[in-house]
Amino acid sequence: MSEPTPAPDAVDPADASYWQRQNLEDLLRDSEPLREDESFEIPDLADDEWDRFVRAIHE
Repeated sequence: MSEPTPAPDAVDPADASYWQRQNLEDLLRDSEPLREDESFEIPDLADDEWDRFVRAIHE
């Protein structure tokens, strides 16, 4: 766990940015859809768990 800082200005902004709200458009700006030769697999999920996951991300 991080140690407390002696003064608020002693916090490194790069470390603190993790805790700030991120703009989703900024986060996804460089992302692209999967190509036909790519797949997104989570091998340990049962079929019904995978179906629930897919439904959740499409909501």
